[in-house]
Amino acid sequence: MLLSETRVLSLKNNSFLIRENTIVDHLFFLNKGLVRSFYTKDHREINTEFFFENDFLTALTSFLTDKITYLNFQCLEESEVIAIPKTLIDHLLLQDQKWHVLLNQILKKEFIKKCCRESSFLLHDSLERYLYFLEQFPNSENRIPLFHIASYLGISPETLSRIRSKKLKQIDLSQVNKI
Repeated sequence: MLLSETRVLSLKNNSFLIRENTIVDHLFFLNKGLVRSFYTKDHREINTEFFFENDFLTALTSFLTDKITYLNFQCLEESEVIAIPKTLIDHLLLQDQKWHVLLNQILKKEFIKKCCRESSFLLHDSLERYLYFLEQFPNSENRIPLFHIASYLGISPETLSRIRSKKLKQIDLSQVNKI
């Protein structure tokens, strides 16, 4: 039943999976690629999250409340996404308790990510947020444009550039060859 009602979407770089001012009625599984979520305010894009292979994603508030979302979800690479309709999820939840366990795990992971992101903004400076970002998303600097990372961190691209150059200066390059 799951396979018969889901769709596999092949999306090009820069295409949108979810657009603001829509009601989201699908949960998505990112099989391949990279997706960002962001708000638009005063013609500026403010990144809120990045999703990589094997992540579930959706505009969760819209998905749960059937109200419009103000988030956009855009592919930063060619991506392959499995779209799971909410009606199917609701049906599966009625059929078997195991689906509750899966949905609970997805919701728990998203809740923890949101709490950690909020704490990061309240408790850490920009350097600490950047270091946490690198820990949270290893090797992402090769895949995510720096201006998107800066937006996610709540800093300007110039500030991110200064942080990155300061971090590089702290590395003892003579030790690199010994690794």
